[in-house]
Amino acid sequence: MNISLQLYTLRHEIEKDFAGSIARAAKIGFSQVEPWNFVARAAEYAKVLSDNGMTVPSAHAHLVGVARKETFEAASKLGIKTIIEPMVDQSGWLSVEEIAHTAEEMNRAADEAFEYGLHVGYHNHAWEIANKVEGQSALEYFEGLLEEKVMLEVDAYWAHAGGLHVPDLLARLGNRVQYLHIKDGKNVRSSENTFNERGELEASQTDTREQVPAGKGEVPIAQVLAMAPHALPIVEFDEYRGDIFEGIETSLNYLKGLLQ
Repeated sequence: MNISLQLYTLRHEIEKDFAGSIARAAKIGFSQVEPWNFVARAAEYAKVLSDNGMTVPSAHAHLVGVARKETFEAASKLGIKTIIEPMVDQSGWLSVEEIAHTAEEMNRAADEAFEYGLHVGYHNHAWEIANKVEGQSALEYFEGLLEEKVMLEVDAYWAHAGGLHVPDLLARLGNRVQYLHIKDGKNVRSSENTFNERGELEASQTDTREQVPAGKGEVPIAQVLAMAPHALPIVEFDEYRGDIFEGIETSLNYLKGLLQ
């Protein structure tokens, strides 16, 4: 069963025990992962992925406004298929001109990636959904400017936080979406929500929201998966109050139940 894990979820654990944390994820049942910071740790990733029999269909690395050669070389060595741009700052989603610039960069990255046998894609946060351009979400306007070979990785949590019904969004985007970030939460659309520089929700003084395992919050995960059965689901937490390994295992088991 194809379900991946975004290793940003385990970033704190990985900093303490790189090999042990990834091995523990494998023991829980993840045979695929989506690495982060893989260019700087390519050799370490190569060993631990091989040791645990894991594959890497996708990985996060910046593609917009940066040199991409080193990223593509590292991805090729690790057997990564698609490099996902994790975030373009909120300021890049306020105007037609800025969105067109990002689309241009992604199209250029796709051409460069092709030389390495790779694909590229873009991962959304809330602002690409909440910001509206010419009567549609900035993400959908952006999608209309992309070449066919550029993929999207829709983060269901952030799309929900941005105010759209995610299954409807997926229906409109169709096969452009090849990857799904699956995470859940409570009070995701709280009026007290604020975001940090990484596009993540910050805790409010009243602490009204929290991320929870898939199926235990308000994001319509079952409908999301049903609307995009062709897309690879990827478990992720930006943060979690409990034991993160228990959290990812609970999410994995929930997704398995839906996908059986």
